[in-house]
Amino acid sequence: MRHLNVKVVLVTILAIFPIIGESSDSSMSKPSVLKSTLIPGWGEHSFGAHNRGYLFNGIEAALWIFAGIASSTAQNHENDLYYFASEYGHITDPQNKSDVFLDRVSKYESMEAYNEQMLRNRQWDRIYSAENGYDWHWDSDEKRGEYFDIKTERYLWRQRLTYTFGAIALNLLVSTMDALYLKRLNATMVIQPDMTDRSAGLRIALTF
Repeated sequence: MRHLNVKVVLVTILAIFPIIGESSDSSMSKPSVLKSTLIPGWGEHSFGAHNRGYLFNGIEAALWIFAGIASSTAQNHENDLYYFASEYGHITDPQNKSDVFLDRVSKYESMEAYNEQMLRNRQWDRIYSAENGYDWHWDSDEKRGEYFDIKTERYLWRQRLTYTFGAIALNLLVSTMDALYLKRLNATMVIQPDMTDRSAGLRIALTF
């Protein structure tokens, strides 16, 4: 829960930061696309597009909250996984075992059954030794099945966390592009006569 609480605090800070920026002296803070590269929606607020800014703020907050939930849930499943491996699979120090080993444990009732299958497949390099702390035997197929389900849930929540971070990056990119679009919309064009002794014309200045 500590990870979730930290992320919620960060989300709160990110959400109110653009609002604080609005109340500051506009002469001290010019609208900048770079703001949206730091906090999605901040650039939109600077350009006065507050509805768009709040949309990106809300998406960012929701994504970080879900990331906290996904991280916490995945960790809980991992703790349950280690508990089942130790308590019902009689695995020594499962926290220091590789994911490959923990996956193989879910498919065989014991190390002996696993090694016998590897011998039949002539995959001698995959054989485990009890002397190295890789022995296991499940109390029942039911417990092994529960272990498998927990392992699957841990994998799924890890995947959700990865996808959420991808969505956070995408939200940042889209907000930056949107701020760039708003910057172009706010561009002003100044046309002035340009008179010299030899020619006459117009000078066009485009400012953002």
